[in-house]
Amino acid sequence: MNQLIDRRIGSLLAEYLTGFRVVVINGARQSGKSTLLAQIQATSGGTLVTLDDREALRSARTDPRGFVTGHHHPLFVDEVQRGGDPLVLAIKADADRNPFAYGRFVLAGSSRFLTVPHLTESLAGRAAILDVWPMSQGEQHGGGDRLLDMLFGPTEDLRHLDTPPITRAGIAERIVQGGFPAVPNLASPRMRSAWFDSYLRTLVDRDLTEYRRPSRTVDVMRLAQLVLGRTAQEVNTSNIASDLGVTADTVKDYLALTETIYLHHQLPAWTGGHTGRVVKRAKLHAVDTGLASHVLNQSANLLSVPTAPIMGALFETFVVNEFAKQRTWCDTPVRLYHYRDGSGREIDLLIEARDGSIVCVEVKAALDVDEGDFRHLVAMRDRLGDKFVNGVVIHLGTKPRSFGDRLTSLPVSAIWSA
Repeated sequence: MNQLIDRRIGSLLAEYLTGFRVVVINGARQSGKSTLLAQIQATSGGTLVTLDDREALRSARTDPRGFVTGHHHPLFVDEVQRGGDPLVLAIKADADRNPFAYGRFVLAGSSRFLTVPHLTESLAGRAAILDVWPMSQGEQHGGGDRLLDMLFGPTEDLRHLDTPPITRAGIAERIVQGGFPAVPNLASPRMRSAWFDSYLRTLVDRDLTEYRRPSRTVDVMRLAQLVLGRTAQEVNTSNIASDLGVTADTVKDYLALTETIYLHHQLPAWTGGHTGRVVKRAKLHAVDTGLASHVLNQSANLLSVPTAPIMGALFETFVVNEFAKQRTWCDTPVRLYHYRDGSGREIDLLIEARDGSIVCVEVKAALDVDEGDFRHLVAMRDRLGDKFVNGVVIHLGTKPRSFGDRLTSLPVSAIWSA
């Protein structure tokens, strides 16, 4: 995979440049933001600057107003979080002086720096924010990447999807490869392992330090490994704190930081306005299954064994992440949740549209599904009535099957082939 891949988010970025003064691109390090900036700048003109460059960083920090006004626009700033608050405020002031200069700034950062509340407020009404994830399966291997939109459409359309077959071993390989653009070009498992080691070290030694000098009492690398090892689990700060020998409050503080640098993301718990016996803890997912597999010492061969105990969690994260990626470009504005109540009913992914309509997704790392795999979806369908659009079980089989009113089993390949 040596040629540049067109990212689906690219067309949305180009569109936003025609209606917003500032466009902010957030995303994990090495997810392709710099390449995307270079591609857009090549067609739009202007100036591309990275604050990984020492002289550019010095200029941005010591004279932010001069930095902002001293380049041809549009101004593309990569690793913008390194410039700090003064640079963002200088960009805000310039945008206010040029209220109709759409596409004047494109800011990219390897953290959620620009979603910190006071900075978000600084750019409110001036900026659009886009998330760039590691590559989707459709971007890597071909496919429409539109299942999220289809799930809010007619059930019969889902049941007639043409889903290309893929083996358990094939899915295992995609899980351990993950979505970072550099990884497919690595020729051996040894090189892939070295890349992930270097990536994790960069997050811990550089990115976390930019936000806070790590406490001597916290083994931050061990914390990162514990977080990735708990992918597809509910967040339990006390449990992690016990393993690290620190307080739960300390872990909670660091989890906010590791989410800020895109080590993981969280699915909030869906309550639907009911506060009774609904469990309210968020569920944690690694941003990239390749990195999580590396930390868990999992190879494609190990995950291909039907009894592999960690396959269920990694497969769930793999599926959830594909939907999270599609959310950034789909036509249906949605929010993603998980659900669990005090009676033990769980739904891996609950997707809610703005009008209150709901799609529920269960994930099963098996070739076959049966009626029992739909029991929690049936309960949610009966509870929600007409608001329940579709319930699906994503699995490792080959063909869609009907399981009753608005209930369908779908092969995992439907996610990207739709």
